Amino acid sequence: MKILGIVDIHCSYQYCSRIAFEIARKEVDLVLIAGDIECQHPLEEILETGVRVYAVTGNMDDTYIYRLLKQYGIGVDGCVIEYSGYTIAGIGGIGFRTNLEKITKVLDKGVEQDKLIILSHYPAHGFNDKTYSGVHAGLYELRELIENYKPLLFLHGHIHEARGVSRYKNTLIVNPGPLMYGYYSLIKISSEGVEASLERL
Repeated sequence: MKILGIVDIHCSYQYCSRIAFEIARKEVDLVLIAGDIECQHPLEEILETGVRVYAVTGNMDDTYIYRLLKQYGIGVDGCVIEYSGYTIAGIGGIGFRTNLEKITKVLDKGVEQDKLIILSHYPAHGFNDKTYSGVHAGLYELRELIENYKPLLFLHGHIHEARGVSRYKNTLIVNPGPLMYGYYSLIKISSEGVEASLERL
């Protein structure tokens, strides 16, 4: 499966049509959006590609964006869903703690760890979370989540300057970097595992 990961769109009209072109050109199976969308237009551009999309809100999104994601059938804040043999758990920037509680209740019932994808706006502490001032601003709760459930993939954003790919045991942790600067990621999942590349428009 080929996934295109984007985050921190921040109403970027400059790049929304270009990322839609890349989605089609790269022939991806799934688009995951890790929040801070802020406007309707980028979503419409992406949805017009016809590729399956799932998204969570970011801390800069408001309830209008939350409702819009639900209306489009792509919002997974606080949800655990199945897609093409994989389990996707969403943790948005709106109601973070409530989201976390909801998904852990579901995950506690059992899930295949090598089929689990976590889509979160916020980073886990210590992974792709270093700010310009040198502070690790990721959340300890999300690091604990990774340690407990050992997902195949943890996709996030939020810290613009901490674009990167990390690995913690069997989990690949990806911060594509903000689409508002033309950044995105390509993630490939196969029988051999998962790998990611950081791309730029």
